[in-house]
Amino acid sequence: MLDRKTENERVAGHEAPPGDPQEQHTLRLILYDAIASEAMGTLTTGVFLAGFAVALGADNLAIGVLAAVPFFVQLLQIPATLVVERLRARRDVCVWAAGIGRVFLLGAAAAPLLPTAAGVVTLIVSLAIYQGMAAVGGCAWNSWMRDLVPASQFGRFFGRRTMATTAVSIALALVGSVLIDTWKAHVPEHAAAGYTILFALSAAIGFLGVYLLRITPDRPMAPVEKIAHPIALLLAPLRDGNFRRLLFFLSSWNFAANLAAPFFAIYMLKTLDYSLTSILGLTIASQLSNLAALGLWGALIDRFSNKAVLGIAAPLFLVCILAWTITGVSWMQPMLFYFLIGVHILMGLSTAGVGLASGNIAMKLSPPGQATAYLAANSVITASCTAVAPILGGLFADFFASHQLTLALTWKGGQEDITLQVLDFHSWTFFFGMACLAGLYSLHRLSFVEEPAGTTDRLLLRHLFLEARRSVHSLSSAAGLLRVVRLPQWLVRA
Repeated sequence: MLDRKTENERVAGHEAPPGDPQEQHTLRLILYDAIASEAMGTLTTGVFLAGFAVALGADNLAIGVLAAVPFFVQLLQIPATLVVERLRARRDVCVWAAGIGRVFLLGAAAAPLLPTAAGVVTLIVSLAIYQGMAAVGGCAWNSWMRDLVPASQFGRFFGRRTMATTAVSIALALVGSVLIDTWKAHVPEHAAAGYTILFALSAAIGFLGVYLLRITPDRPMAPVEKIAHPIALLLAPLRDGNFRRLLFFLSSWNFAANLAAPFFAIYMLKTLDYSLTSILGLTIASQLSNLAALGLWGALIDRFSNKAVLGIAAPLFLVCILAWTITGVSWMQPMLFYFLIGVHILMGLSTAGVGLASGNIAMKLSPPGQATAYLAANSVITASCTAVAPILGGLFADFFASHQLTLALTWKGGQEDITLQVLDFHSWTFFFGMACLAGLYSLHRLSFVEEPAGTTDRLLLRHLFLEARRSVHSLSSAAGLLRVVRLPQWLVRA
């Protein structure tokens, strides 16, 4: 144990000596909480959430609303920030928010016990409260970790954290998918009950995480002279012409991406009839390619610029979305799964670049001393615009389901005619094509953004690596896209 003098020095802002037992114990608690949170998130987001909704019989509009919820709840970041600043008890806010939110995972788990309509509504409401409380707790957690983890250990600690959570995510995803597929094979008439097991297990893991948060040490927050009004947080960035143009690009880009991405898993489950294990295998391919590409994109950002990286990674992501539109043509079927492996690998590569560059350019264009306000505005505005896309997708999905647009080339001559089907737009593939067109317009908006010369800070870049890796964790769902556009506030909070 540290003596009282050493403890007081740490509270005052001094770092503990290297190898300090109390500090190492604190870092272990943070790591264990990260593993618990990753395990909980793995079992309740991405393809598992999409599969749960399909098993409950959710219609397209309900699926769109479910995909939009994680973005809408980001609006809670503004009042949550004010709560944290006024109470100045970050651990208590984080623990209570996490505890309350994770109770509702049990509500989601109980959805199959209700009639279809009531079960779907219960799932949406439970997930909305859970994710809303996570947004509130996240505001406190970001600032808390910024003061708790020694600055000299940011890179090493969060590097180990990334490796540990990635390993847990991949292992649990495989175990969960095998469990669900086995359950469906043996109890097909109660397929949704398999997801009840996963959500109940995730809630139990989540409560363990709450306990770990509760016993993690806290530090007093630094005093502030005045708490900014939430309206002021949004107006200051909007008066900045260049940052306003960046917001236009980021909002339109994430609208385009989210018009397609939340429905990849639905498309594979309902149209391609893939098993959950197969879909998880494709998602893991994206995770691994994302990890492999982070160092390359980071070096290119340092050497050239964020806009240069976006100019490569963003079009590559659009090509991947466009590739989904040819998955319905007849000649593609024999090699479709191998084709999707390639698409997911390229999506992982491109998402790493987009995640790093878009987050970094927002931070770079935020004036010194005003970064919190600028990045808060970026998070709230882009999340609001992004949330509209899956709702529109859900509203119009039934219309496009009854329409089809095909394009074929026919060679006439010789003994028989040869016809090659080039495109076959139907159902969700209409949205994939429209998302690509919207993305092209977004890239046009990027050309108006001016980025000052200079290289980025390597320490901050390491943490952007972490956020970009997490962005592809649930690439087949809205949660993955949320991580692409969200920047950790503790990078800029004093």
